Amino acid sequence: MKSWVIQLLLLFILVLVCGCTGHFVRITSTPAPKEFSPDPDVYFCPQEHCREHLVELIRTAERTVHCAFYDINLEEVVQALIDKENITKLVVGRRAAWIKEMLKNVRSNDGNQLMHDKFCVIDGDTVVTGSFNPTEKDNFFNNNNMIVIHSKYLAQNYEDEFKELWDGEFGSGNRVKTPIIYLNNMKIENYFCPEDSCKSRIKAVLEKAEKCIYFMTFTFTDDEIGDVLIDKSKDIVVKGIMEKNNRNEWSEYWRFKSNGMDVKLDENRYNLHHKVFIVDNKIVITGSFNPTRSGNEMNDENILILHDEDVAKEYSKEFDKLWNYKDTMDLEEKDTRYVMISEVYYDTKGRDSDEEFVELYNPSDERINLDYFFLSNGRRTQRLRGFIEPNSTRVIKLGFLLRNDGDLLVLKEGLKQLDYVSWESSWDLEARTGQSLQRSGFSRANSRREWKVGTPTPGKV
Repeated sequence: MKSWVIQLLLLFILVLVCGCTGHFVRITSTPAPKEFSPDPDVYFCPQEHCREHLVELIRTAERTVHCAFYDINLEEVVQALIDKENITKLVVGRRAAWIKEMLKNVRSNDGNQLMHDKFCVIDGDTVVTGSFNPTEKDNFFNNNNMIVIHSKYLAQNYEDEFKELWDGEFGSGNRVKTPIIYLNNMKIENYFCPEDSCKSRIKAVLEKAEKCIYFMTFTFTDDEIGDVLIDKSKDIVVKGIMEKNNRNEWSEYWRFKSNGMDVKLDENRYNLHHKVFIVDNKIVITGSFNPTRSGNEMNDENILILHDEDVAKEYSKEFDKLWNYKDTMDLEEKDTRYVMISEVYYDTKGRDSDEEFVELYNPSDERINLDYFFLSNGRRTQRLRGFIEPNSTRVIKLGFLLRNDGDLLVLKEGLKQLDYVSWESSWDLEARTGQSLQRSGFSRANSRREWKVGTPTPGKV
């Protein structure tokens, strides 16, 4: 009998035996790599100062800083990149002309293809990604997340993607080499769009949900992912927060509402910029990917799927905070030892814009960064800058006018209200020409009882 006949007969017998016993030959694959390092750090903007964390990572880099951002305009981040110019490469998705004049190693996507990534690889062993662009709006106004992961395998994935972008290969590329890693026994999946089909990866996780799915999305127009959520909502808890400004005719918001799903529009007067799913309180999907057709088929995007209860707990806190947030005035008096409004000069002779001022007082023993503080009269808002020293004052010149016939002023840190003062309206305070509103005490925020009228004393309490 010829050898090839014998081989064929043996193969037939092997298949028959395996079929009868219920055991099949499995093709082995390379196991997912494992490594150990510090646990990931998760930050939420604006309250957790994403800018400062990114700047620190760039400044401490020793070998390479490779970043791909859809948009960038934060002066401090740009300066940090300039300071590390000899080891920095930057790919920008739009508005790159101005930064090309400041930084030598910059390339941009100038075609129709959208480079929507937001990531940095530091020294080949640290990855920074999430929904955060280093821009004024994303850092100080919009709701975003930024995650820092120390992993050589994950960093190599992002380095490979960065090289494709640097070489001008937008909207395509090779599939990720190491899609699954284990970091400190935490399973992490990593994919890039469009080559790794981000939509199918997300659907696969959502379809396996057993208890709950929570999501926060800037733009959501993909029917297939929407179908999964609608179907799952019949059996498990599904709740979502969606950006109100993207509630257009293509938004899944309308389908979700018509199917009785528990979804709401965010109440931040700026943007909810997250692209997050939290599954069964133990899996988080995050990255640059909005659930849209363009995000899946055209844009350069990246996602992480993190299987870890501790990470999920951090994202769940952010979800709960935004789910319960109301953009309304807090009228309740509160004990405080934090920054408060200490004087308002609103009623002046001549041009108000030349003379009006607001004074803040820091009664604490710590130096406080005012970059994340805002003053607002409900119509206009001004972000503050610089520091206020312990037990000291800062006099602020506003870029908007305070009405002389009844107005108010609110002090916030991020979305959190710290203090407010009202005059000639809900509070019976009225300053005549040459007078100001002044605090007589410094222990209660939102308190009419701690205010009086007197001669202006800017810089003194």
